[in-house]
Parts: sequence; structure tokens; C-alpha cells
Amino acid sequence: MKQCPHCHIRVGGSGRYCPLCHTPLDGVPTPDDAPWFPPSPPPGRRMPLAMKVLVFLLLAGAFVCTGIDYLILEPGDLPRLHWSLAVWVCVAAALLLLRALFLGSHNAPKLLFQLLVGTALVAGFLDWFLGLGGVSYRFIIPILCSVTLVLNFLFAFVNRRFTENGLVYLLLNIAVGITPYIALTAMRTRPPLPWIICLLISVITFLGLVIFKGRDLRTELAKRLHL
Repeated sequence: MKQCPHCHIRVGGSGRYCPLCHTPLDGVPTPDDAPWFPPSPPPGRRMPLAMKVLVFLLLAGAFVCTGIDYLILEPGDLPRLHWSLAVWVCVAAALLLLRALFLGSHNAPKLLFQLLVGTALVAGFLDWFLGLGGVSYRFIIPILCSVTLVLNFLFAFVNRRFTENGLVYLLLNIAVGITPYIALTAMRTRPPLPWIICLLISVITFLGLVIFKGRDLRTELAKRLHL
């Protein structure tokens, strides 16, 4: 079949120009009775009814909380913290989690990183909103990072597609465990003990990936660098 160098579509028949942009076609013509376009891809996945109901309930509940916070309660009834903002942050995090689970990616490190970032942002917002004195920065987030590193290490041994995502495992290990410690040190801030433990877990799991999955990592590196 002929191919359009501009639209990058394959066109059947003996036509000389692309039917979309009228650019001259490249390639060998096919019989006139051949299909003009390749078969259409199957439709995307449809969200299950249960998930649609859950999304509706989450959004409806968030709007109800917003109405109570801004329209019903008087300024003297509760401290004016606008607690509905915290509800919206939690609902947004829940929707992102549902979306990640619905798409069902084979890239376990990417999914772990998305969950970690979303949970850390929610924890940091609630810490600031409720005035908890930095408990998320000192304890919650480094604990979440440590759990992510351990899960990332375990998934590397059960994921059959590790060779395709091996470098992503290593990059996640560095980004989650080593980068925050370097950033805190650069700001001349003494990292709390949970961050030090997270750094040690990062180094240990990094060495484990290199030692136990070194051959797969070299294969992927050679493939990506065309060595």
C-alpha cells in the first residue's frame, strides 16, 4: 500500500495523492478493489457501571460538602478553614487512583510513582491545611517513599516485562530514595531519621536490582542505545 509522508497513513488503491492533505503518496500501488484505509482500531475500554457510580458519588459528595461549607454554615459556626477544599483534594486523589487502576498499565514503576506523588501531595496539603507542624514532611512522605521502594524491588522479580521497563525501575529508585536526600542536604537541612532510612533502603534495593537483574538491564540499555 502507498503511504503519505505527511499524514503517515497507509492508503490503498492506485491514487497518486493523499485524500487528507493531497500530498503525493509514496510506495507501490495496490489493486483498486483493495481497501483505501487500514481497518479501524477497536474502540477503547468502557468504564464499568460500578466505577461510574463511584465517580458520581465522589463528585456529588464533594459538591454537597462545598455547599454546606460556603452556603449553609454561618461564619461563626465553624472556624473559617473551608474544610471543603480538603474534601476536594481527597476526591481528586481518589479519582486519579481510580483512573490508574482502570487503565491497568503493565508499567508497575509508573503506577507506583503516580500513587506516591498523589498520596504525598494529599498528605502535604492536609498537613498545611490542618496545621500539623510538618508531620507529612518528617514522617508520612519518607515512609511512603520507603514502602514504594520495597514494592518496586519486589515487582521487579514478579513482572514478566521487566526487560522492557528495567531502566524505569532504576530511575524510580533514584528519584524516590536518593534525590530527596540530596535536595535536603543541598538546602543545609538535616534530614530526619525516616529520610535516612529511606536513603539506605534506596541504596540497598538499587544494588539488588543491579546484581540480580543486571543482565536484563544490560539488554535493555543496549536496545535503547542501539549498541
